[in-house]
Formats: sequence, structure tokens, C-alpha cells
Amino acid sequence: MKLYELFKKKVFHIDLGLDRVKKALKDLDNPQESFKSVLISGTNGKGSTSAFLESLLRHSDFKVGLFTSPHLIDERERWQINREYISQEELEIYINRIKPLIEKYNLTYFEASTVLAFLYFADKKVDFAVLEVGLGGRFDATNVVYPDISIITNVSFDHTHILGNTLEKIAFEKLGIGRKDRPLVIGSNQTELINQAKSLGIGELYYLNRDFFYKSYIEDLIQKVDYKFKNLSISGIEIKLLGDRQANNLATALTGYILLMERLGKAIDLDLIKKAVFNTSWQGRMEIVSKNPLVIVDGAHNEDALQKSFKELKNLFQDKNIITFISFMKDKDFKKLMDIALKFSKDIFFVEMPFDRSLKSKELKRYYPNIKTLSISDIQSNIHKDSDNIFFITGSLYFVGEVLKRF
Repeated sequence: MKLYELFKKKVFHIDLGLDRVKKALKDLDNPQESFKSVLISGTNGKGSTSAFLESLLRHSDFKVGLFTSPHLIDERERWQINREYISQEELEIYINRIKPLIEKYNLTYFEASTVLAFLYFADKKVDFAVLEVGLGGRFDATNVVYPDISIITNVSFDHTHILGNTLEKIAFEKLGIGRKDRPLVIGSNQTELINQAKSLGIGELYYLNRDFFYKSYIEDLIQKVDYKFKNLSISGIEIKLLGDRQANNLATALTGYILLMERLGKAIDLDLIKKAVFNTSWQGRMEIVSKNPLVIVDGAHNEDALQKSFKELKNLFQDKNIITFISFMKDKDFKKLMDIALKFSKDIFFVEMPFDRSLKSKELKRYYPNIKTLSISDIQSNIHKDSDNIFFITGSLYFVGEVLKRF
């Protein structure tokens, strides 16, 4: 059984608020209070920042729960302990345990996923839970915990119909995960976040290019990072994820990790940090899935992420053309996303996904009548060995997940 099977006959909806999930957790004796936690929000980079932090804590001999969304291939990706998925047998046990609460409080799918994560992590006695916020922050189901630290990667335009149509409004929602008496790390120096964090009374605030710094560079397709925070400097940290954004995510996660170790009175081991970072993987984010031909997948599902992805590809592979395969969910501003893709691509294919929430070719062709369209099963036949081109598969994370199943 999969958790999402309980929601198949329900209309997909996002219903922000904490009352339902708090009541459900109270019925379970508040399992989220039994472990330390870190909340990670932001428009982009939450997943890989979570992965870096999880690896750093796990390599430091902590038992670490990791809760992320969405899943790419297997629903069990959402609930991991020490990077091992929950077993199918255990997942079914936990689904049956929370099923009455789903019905009693009319929980959404994400709320049910969150309740399941807290119950699972408590039962398994994790030391830390690294929790990726689903949407926004202030009213996200994960925000019922009292985190030891909070992290916000950045803020840009996404889900504006829910979070607001200005960066200030979106930043306010994301800052809802901050606590006045706990550290908050911001992985950018955006004034929309910083000024409001100060006005909200968050006393211990750390942000990029004032408190911590990084420099990234590429050597033989390996991303390397130099990092500095307080009196600590580390050079030549190798990461497997391509692009300056991933170096930024690492620097943000590493700052959070150091603050956690300080709070626990633990020494910082530079060799451990380098090993933990090098061993971090995160599927579907600037991931090379084939070198000949060169195929890269990246779940860049909003304007800011897509623009940065294309710019990084142009910077990394200056002598190559980009052939793009792209798909979106219908709640995205697909015209802005398409304009970005057309600007950077030599050729582009739109892939229609067999989901209710996905954008359909018929709608796209109203605005782009000459766009070439494919089904997902036709992608591989349109990728061929060609040293002049990069084949870039991007857009919705659901799309990237379906592609990865086939590669």
C-alpha cells in the first residue's frame, strides 16, 4: 500500500493551517517532541540543503531522520532514516495507524505524510530529524516542531497564488519557521528576508556574505568549494552535485551544521566534513545521467531555478548547444518558463505528462503553436550520441522522476 492511494479519490488540494495536524499529533502523544529537529524552507535548494545537512549529522554518528517532498520515483523516499527508505512493510503498518486520523481530521496528503514521518522517527528514536518544508513555512505542517535551528535557502517567485505576489509576502511566509530564541541561517543576502527577520525579533541570525562565505569552482567536472564561517576555513571541499547553486546549498547546510555542533559542545572535524559532503547525493538536481551522450536532469520548476540552471550549463559547457526536454504542472507560469527555455535552447521539446495536474500540449500550443511535443516514452529515441550537444531534461520534479525511472 502507498499513502497516496488513500487520497486518489480526493480532489488534490493545499489547505494551509496547523490545527488539523496538531490535533492528529496530540492524539498520538506528540511524537515530534521526542527528537531534535531542523526545519529547512526556501523557494529553491531545500532538498539538496537537507541532504547535505543529513549527511553531515549522520557522519557525526547521529541517527538522522530525513523527511522530504516530493518523491521522484518511490514514495518511500519521503521517509528515510540514515538515508535508508522506510520498508514497504513498515510503511503499510504506519499507514494503517494514521488512517483513522486522516479521516477524523480530514488531513491533506502532505499533512498525513508529515504525521507519519514524526511517528516513524519517534518510534525509531532518531537523534535528529531534518525536515524539508512543503510549502511556505508559517502554516506548513512541519512547522509544529520547535526546531533547534531553522534554515531558509532563498526566496523567489513560486506558488504566488498561495504565498503572495511579492517577494516580501513570500519571505514573510517562509520566515514563519524562525524562532526568536534559536538560530536562523539564510542562504542568501536578500533584504526581503533579512530585514523582516530582524523586525520579527530573531536574535541569532546568520546570512550569506556577512557571516559565512563560499567560493565555487570546477575541476574535471567536479564541483569544489572553499568555505569560511567564524574562525573556520575549509578549502577544496568536493561535491558531486554540479553548479554554483549546489555550492551555495552546501555552504548554507554547513553553517547550520556548525551551529548545531556548537550548541551540543561538539568539536568540528574537517576531514569528517569533507567525507560527509563528498558522500552526499541528491537525485534529479543537476544530475548527469549519461556522459555519452551528455544527458543532465534537473528539477528546475520555477523561473529563478530554471534561469540559473541554463546559465550554469552555459558556463560549464561553453562549447555545447542545449537540447531541452521540458514539462510543467499547470499551476506554474508556463509562459515565463517557456520563454527562458527558448532563450537558451538550440532546440526544445515539450513533454506532456499523464497527470491531471500537468500542463497539456493543447494549452501550450495556444501560445507556442510551433513547439514540438513528445510523450515521455519518446524522449530516449530523440537523444543520440552527439558531442556538440547537451540533452537537458528539466521542469517539474514529477517529470524528472518519471524520466529517471526510464534511464
